[in-house]
Amino acid sequence: MATSVLRIGIAGCGQAARIHVDRLLDQPDLEIVGCADSQRESAEKLAGRIAEKSSKPPAVFSDYRELLELPLDALAVFTPHLFHYRLTMDALQAGCHVFVEKPLSTNSQEAADIVSLARGRQRKVGVGHQYRLRPSLIEARKRLAADAIGPLRLVTAVMAQPWLAKQQGQGAESSWRFDPKIAGGGLLSDAGDHLIDALLWTSGRAAHEVFAVQSKLPTGLDVVTAATIRLAGDAPATLALSGVSRGSLFELTFFGERGRIRATDVVFEIDDGEGAAARQVELPAAGESIDGNFLAALRGEAPLSCPADEALDTVRLSEAIARSAAAGQVVQVV
Repeated sequence: MATSVLRIGIAGCGQAARIHVDRLLDQPDLEIVGCADSQRESAEKLAGRIAEKSSKPPAVFSDYRELLELPLDALAVFTPHLFHYRLTMDALQAGCHVFVEKPLSTNSQEAADIVSLARGRQRKVGVGHQYRLRPSLIEARKRLAADAIGPLRLVTAVMAQPWLAKQQGQGAESSWRFDPKIAGGGLLSDAGDHLIDALLWTSGRAAHEVFAVQSKLPTGLDVVTAATIRLAGDAPATLALSGVSRGSLFELTFFGERGRIRATDVVFEIDDGEGAAARQVELPAAGESIDGNFLAALRGEAPLSCPADEALDTVRLSEAIARSAAAGQVVQVV
């Protein structure tokens, strides 16, 4: 980078921004120079939070385009999903690297445009798929790549949580999540995006086609999704998402010809097919945060955990699932 201190701007100053900013402020050689939100009060509150831990308070804007006029190394985007595309594209045009919360965008054409512009401008775009940093999923990806259970024949991926109740409990700040046009959908495009990315990343396989069904609220907000996916190599995968569950589960199971791997967000278990019971493998402590990874990538110290071109595959599959459910037919994943 041109300077030793990374200069970061924050666009979108709600709940997600507060979580990420707390982690960013733990990083050395970083300055958050400005906060922008269409609700200026939100930007002012976040700036005040930053000022408590920083010697230099950030500037406050109600228009992110004014923020982009400052000397920035990167922009972090924590707005509702619909606005990810425009902010990311404008930041890239301004010469910034970008960290954007998932999903990369609400449709695959916009996501592809981001990838193309980032490549053309030689800028990095990191996406907030932090499950890639979970030791259990890292171990699953490594064992699958090493052919630990033989040829892959089936994958099941399940996520259940009280997503709807949780969003309702957060009041006005999460009200945008109930508008499918702003959120890009419901559970599928929100928390479900993590499971889709984890499925593709751990298996190391692209998705070719999908058939899906969904349960929706009268507003059109999807809260339950079930899908059958054909992965590369003709390995079938099933995806099940429920946002109206009382309990919580995040689990992927990989069935190979010689054994089975089961990975949750915290546990890794392998059955090597030798007749013994499946064994749980002790994992290292979780390492860097998704925010720390982004900063390390900007400094040339590590690759991006989830670069935009890989997040594009997740957007494409999510979009294909929604299209299949709406049409009631098999959809090809472009």
